[in-house]
Amino acid sequence: MSAGVVTKEECLARHEELMEKLDSIERRLFVDNGEPSIQTRLARHEMVIHALLWVVSVVMGTAIAGVVSACVILVKVLSKA
Repeated sequence: MSAGVVTKEECLARHEELMEKLDSIERRLFVDNGEPSIQTRLARHEMVIHALLWVVSVVMGTAIAGVVSACVILVKVLSKA
């Protein structure tokens, strides 16, 4: 290699090395010893927790609305009597 001159072949070889290293890093981040990595498992648990919180909030909102509605009906019935 001349001073400061890079050939196309050298550039392609370096690119291939970098892509192999990047693939290796990605595999280690998302799969560890053939099993999902801790980051992947934590992300899945986080998604489940968000879904459960959404369900609980919908159920609690419906229950509160039902209680308020029942109280309004009770007040109307008692005010007529």
